[in-house]
Amino acid sequence: MYTRQNAPEKPASKTSSQTRSASGSASTRARSAAAQKPELTEEELAARRAAARKRAAARRKAKERQKQRRIFLLAAGLFLSALVVLVWALVLMIRNRRPEQLVDESPAPTALAATAQPGQTAAAPILPAATTIAKGVSVNGVNLGDMSAQAAQAALAQAFENDLNSLSITLKNDYFNATLTRKDIGAYFDMEEALSAAAAAPGDTALQAAMRYDPDALTAALSALNDQVPGHASNATLSIDYESYTVGKTSYRKPKFVYTPGTNGMQLDTQAVTEQIERALQSGTYQIAFAPEVTVSEPAVTVDTLKKATTRLSSFTTTYYFTGTSSTKQDLLENRQGRDINISLGISKMGVITLKPGETFSFNKATGDRSEKNGWALANAIYNQGYAKEPGGGICQVSTTMYNALLLAGVTDITSHRPHTIPSDYVELGFDATVDYGHIDFKFKNNKKNTIYLFLYITKNKDSSRKKDIHVDVYGMEEPGITYKTRFEIISEDKAVNPEIKYDKKQYPDYQEKVRNAHDGYVVTTYVDMYTNNKNPKTIYTYTATYDKIEEKWIYGSKPTPTPAPTKTPKPTKAPKATATPVPESFEPAE
Repeated sequence: MYTRQNAPEKPASKTSSQTRSASGSASTRARSAAAQKPELTEEELAARRAAARKRAAARRKAKERQKQRRIFLLAAGLFLSALVVLVWALVLMIRNRRPEQLVDESPAPTALAATAQPGQTAAAPILPAATTIAKGVSVNGVNLGDMSAQAAQAALAQAFENDLNSLSITLKNDYFNATLTRKDIGAYFDMEEALSAAAAAPGDTALQAAMRYDPDALTAALSALNDQVPGHASNATLSIDYESYTVGKTSYRKPKFVYTPGTNGMQLDTQAVTEQIERALQSGTYQIAFAPEVTVSEPAVTVDTLKKATTRLSSFTTTYYFTGTSSTKQDLLENRQGRDINISLGISKMGVITLKPGETFSFNKATGDRSEKNGWALANAIYNQGYAKEPGGGICQVSTTMYNALLLAGVTDITSHRPHTIPSDYVELGFDATVDYGHIDFKFKNNKKNTIYLFLYITKNKDSSRKKDIHVDVYGMEEPGITYKTRFEIISEDKAVNPEIKYDKKQYPDYQEKVRNAHDGYVVTTYVDMYTNNKNPKTIYTYTATYDKIEEKWIYGSKPTPTPAPTKTPKPTKAPKATATPVPESFEPAE
């Protein structure tokens, strides 16, 4: 352990003379060492001076940045202070310019306050408190001379309030007897304008402040009165009727527009009534009674207006067999009858289609599920490069007819469309539109600016009693000078020239049956061109359809022919009697 007893002894303190002697010797040694140190070169001195300059420049930049920060903070503070003062000034200005109006009803938007009543809040002063109205100055008969700003405002507010409450505009004729009040027309006085004019007027001046009104409020009041006038004009109306007829054994209905003309009526001459009220208020007359003028009103919508909105824009027709002759094969006759049932049912379900701008139509949604349960008959439909019977077969001819009518009307926003795999013989290449419920739909959108109407109907074909015609007419707003035309271009063609042959071991070699017809392949581009006065065609729609080539298919028998048994020599027969010349069978055109 460290104790005082074993601590080392401290050396004796030096005297002052010894200290000075030591200090002097140390100083002498330092000067001697300095004298012995070599001097710096010019490069070293230049480097030291450059470093010193850099340090000085850095200190100056730091001071400059601090100064800029202080200036920025000061400017920001001044800006915020000015902004606060400006906002406060605006609030005070708005309060001064829109004093509270002390009335028992809702005031007009720009009405100014009248004199404060007991229990009400006094209006904010408009003129400076030191303002005095000159002697003999009056407003609307109220003497404001020698009044202070506050007293003049209170006196004038009370007078304005009395005038507003006394307002009475009576309109009376054979149709109605009604009185309009300050609330009905939104009546008010411009207090600020009146007081400012009084303060600026020289002595002995009589001023007249006009009562004003809210134009929207007056219009609404006169419109309400106008509704009481009997025999208003009625607009022309549009409806759709049907013409019933029969083709074969089937009844059909053809739609048509029916126009009901509008009628003239009576109505208030709103402009004349407004002018009469204005003249009375300007002259300071607040109790008015007069018989308002009534004029003949015409329908806003006429038959001509409706006809322009229902102009026929296009029409397209296709033809189909619905029956045969006595020589027509039974399976062909049944197929025609099934197609006729399906086409007629589809037309009856759609009939009239009305689409507003931007609305979309779905063919499958309009017809519903095409099943036998729902009344659809079996008829040929394209299946696996050939034909097979299915419910609703033949309905594609309706969607195809609709497709072509729409294109000719300039309705080209076709949102869902697909051609058949085999070209249709009732339209040009590329212009068919197939449908298959649950798989393929035909949809389109009304891309016009107005409503369009589609009329679908069936008529008897004028050239054949065994045929019917499908019609689709498109109506809409007339487009003067505008027409639409369709065309197509065959891009490539692939001829079917190599029949496919299959052998049936169950049939003898003399058996031959064609089970599939040949169809050439095509790639076709279709176009819709818009013409203006039959000039300057502009293509507004294109579509490319592809039809794959389908080769003809035959079934040949390949069963070995058995060796025939020997036959007996036939006995001679008598010569047959001569018969009449045979009558040829009736010819029936192909489908």
